[in-house]
Parts: sequence; structure tokens; C-alpha cells
Amino acid sequence: MKKLLRHLGHLLIVAIFVLAVYLLYNKLKSYSITQIRACLEQISYGRIGASLVLMAINYMILVGYDWLALKAIHKKLPLPRVGLVSFVGQAVSYNFGALLGGTSVRYRFYHAWGFSITDIVRLVLMLAVTFWVGALGLCGLIFIVAPPVIPDPLMEHMPIKDVRVLGLILTALAFSYLALCFSIRKPVHIFGKEFVFPTPRIAIAQCIVAGIDIIAAAACMYVLLPGHIGISFIDFLPSYLMAQVAVVLTHIPGGVGIFELVILELSHTSHEQAVFAAVLLFRLIYYIIPLLAAAVLLAIYEARQRKDMLKDAGRWLSVLSHSIAAYLTFVGGLILLVSATLPTAWKTLPQIMQTWPKWVLGTGHLCCTLCGAGLLFVSYGLERRQTRAFRLAVAMLAGGIFGALLKGFSWQVALMAATILFAVCLANRRFYRTSFFFEEKIPPYWLGAAFAALACVFMLGWFLYHPAWDRATSWGFERPFNASRTLLGFGAIVVMLACAWLWRLFLRARKRRINDRRQAP
Repeated sequence: MKKLLRHLGHLLIVAIFVLAVYLLYNKLKSYSITQIRACLEQISYGRIGASLVLMAINYMILVGYDWLALKAIHKKLPLPRVGLVSFVGQAVSYNFGALLGGTSVRYRFYHAWGFSITDIVRLVLMLAVTFWVGALGLCGLIFIVAPPVIPDPLMEHMPIKDVRVLGLILTALAFSYLALCFSIRKPVHIFGKEFVFPTPRIAIAQCIVAGIDIIAAAACMYVLLPGHIGISFIDFLPSYLMAQVAVVLTHIPGGVGIFELVILELSHTSHEQAVFAAVLLFRLIYYIIPLLAAAVLLAIYEARQRKDMLKDAGRWLSVLSHSIAAYLTFVGGLILLVSATLPTAWKTLPQIMQTWPKWVLGTGHLCCTLCGAGLLFVSYGLERRQTRAFRLAVAMLAGGIFGALLKGFSWQVALMAATILFAVCLANRRFYRTSFFFEEKIPPYWLGAAFAALACVFMLGWFLYHPAWDRATSWGFERPFNASRTLLGFGAIVVMLACAWLWRLFLRARKRRINDRRQAP
């Protein structure tokens, strides 16, 4: 029964993801990529700089989650270690989800530092409690003080018509937790698990840290919004908060589709393309850049360990380097795919074609596409610490860098891929197993994430180019340039996956024959 419920839960997450992407597509299909790109270009460097500063401040605030959780379970760690596990854990969690990435990262860190499984479970539970108490309290106060305007279609299905009443209920829930922390000092058994309420001082600090965290994160995105759309911060804050809650509840990695849909639905503005452009840039600043920073941090520790420096740090970081390399490689593949799908600007295309012939650009685009798709699957081999997967990942990342530069001088994409390649190469000693993931059963969650990423990229290509694809096929993939090479790249991905599947069947059949011969008398 439990296994059936687990599979149903996975199917529900997939269904929610597909529905969110479909609704987001319907909401944005009336806008062109030119309009969205124009909105991105209108975001000034000053606003981008302010967002980067707020992102750095917010990640420092996030250290308070782990610090308070350690205090609550009566454990101590040096502040640098707390900061490291918080930064890496949050960066992975935001990109891959708490269940898929953040919790496993924290488990390996804390387990390497001597924490028992019970301690880690209590700590992770306290992290979740901190977020929900802060979210409920802040949301309740906003609903009471400055009630937001709820869309009429959504209000019709709500049992409570007055938002301020809902705010009172949410605030009461947060204060109930504080009341329990003040009154109950003995362990409480919930669903067979022991739970100890933190001290009143820690409980109050949890509410403050979580509230400041949400406000800082919302401000990180708010500064990217253009001023002419007429949204004040107090109006935007509930939308951001609801989007984050929806992401946490759905367990979709990175909240892809869900976050964008909720923000657009609750922003109450006709400038949806400007809001969507801000969300895209926010994802780069708040999600991708910290993850790449985690890669740089990993590379620095690995490099210093090579010189026999910080040996203790190297020992406890080594338990995580292969997992972080796997997650980074997955993200690197997604970055290459998105870059290959987005069109080259018509302003720069003639300049590029004067430098290189069209077939060179097409070759670079195809290389970038195939390497990006391959990295989504090869990354699982890095999680398994396999040598051949490491070699494939290095080759594909190098090919992706080469392709990104050839297809249109995409130096930003090449730089991000090079950062990931640097981190993976410095962790090469962690990949020592001779087994090959292609001969093994790949977990459904990893396959699901890989195919979901491909589906998102395919839908992005459909959103950008589908009016021109019929013409592109009839013209022999010559014109229009962006649509034709993207369609060719998608076709190459399908062929590559089909060949890889046949190769996998052959390898597994050969492995079974070898095992049968060994077992034969």
C-alpha cells in the first residue's frame, strides 16, 4: 500500500507540473520572444546589482535556519561549517527541491560530522517548522494589515470571502506554535516520532528569521520589476509568498512552471511579459548563480586538499563532492539546452555569419544540444561515482563549451559550463567505480527529472518557433535560421535517445549472458 501511495504521489507531482506548464504556455502564448527579450534589456544594471546584493544578504540570513535548528536539538558546530551546509544545502534545494537535493545534501554533511540519523531527522524537521511558522505568520499579518486583491475566479472557490479573516486564522496558527513552545517542555510523540518543542527564545527567533528571509527574497525579485507596472512591494509580497508556498507543497524541483504561474496570476498587471522577464532573471540570480558558487566552493576545497591543506575540511567535504558534481552537471546540461533553444538575436546574427559560415554555426548548435541532453543522464553516473560517467561528463561539458562559442559567441553559457567542468575535474578522485550506469537500473526520479527537463525545452522551442517549423521542414532546414537548427537539434536528441536505448538493451543483454555463463556448471 505504501509503495502504491508513493507511486501515486510521483504521478500527482508530474500531473501538477504538466498542468502548470500548460497553463503558463496559455498565459504567455500571445507574447513573442522579441517582447520578452526587450523587457530583459530594459532591466538596468543598477537593478541587477541591487538584486545581486539582496541575494547575497538573503543567503546569509538563511544560515539562521540551520543555526537555530542546531540550537533546538542541542548540537554545536563552528559557524563556518554551519554557513557551508546552509549555503550548499539551500542552493541545491532551490534548484532540485528539498526532497530530491537539499535533504540528501544536509544528511551527508551532518552524517559526516558525526550526527545520528535521529538528530538529522529532528534537524530537518525543525528547518521545515521554521519556514512554515514564518510563512504563516508573515502571510497572516499581511492579510490583516494590507489585504491583497484576490482574483474573482479564485475568490469564488474560497470558503472564506474576507481575506482578513484568513489572515487572523493564519496568524493564530503561528501564535499557537509559540504558545506550545512556551507551555510544553516535555517531548511529544507525533505519528510515533518524538518531537521536542524548542525554547521560547528559539521559537521567536525562528519566526523572525523566516520572516526576514521571505522579505529579502521577495525584495531580490521586486527590484527587477519595472516601475511603470504599478506594483508596490506590499502588493507584491503576498504573490511571492504564495508562489513559494506552492513550490514547497508541490515538491516540483525548482518550482519550474509553478512559481512563474503563481507570480503572473497574482501580480494583477497587464505587463505580464515584463513580470515574466523579471522572473527569468530572478531565477538566474537567485538559483543558478548560487549553485555555480557552490561549484566554485567545491573546487577551491578540492584544490586546497590536493596541496594537503585543510585536511579535515577535505575529509568531510569529500563525502559530498560527487553528489554536488552530479547536480551541477545536470544543471549544466539544462543550461546548454536552453541556450541552444533560445534564438540568436537577429542584430548579431549577420555579424556572426560574416565570421563563420552557416554550417559551422549549425555544427556548434547541434553539439551544444546533444551535449546538453546527454549530461542530463550522464549526471546519474557521477552520483554513482563511476569513472566512465566522469569521462563522458568531462567530454560533454567540453563539447558544450565548444558548441556554445561556435553557435553564436555565447560566452556567458560557455563560462557557466566551464565553471562546472572545473569543479567536476577537481573532484575526479571521487569517481573510482568501474561499473557503468547504462548497464544498471536508473531510478525513476532521475529519469523523470531528465525527461521533464527535455519536455520543458521542447515546449520552449514550440512556444518560440512552431509557426515557422512547417516552413523550415519544407525548406530543407535552411530558413528561418533559428527555427530550422532548433528543429534539427530536437530531431537529433530523439535519434540519440533511441540509439542510447538500443545500446542499453544490448549492454544489459550481454551482461545477462555473461552472468549466465558464469553460473552454468
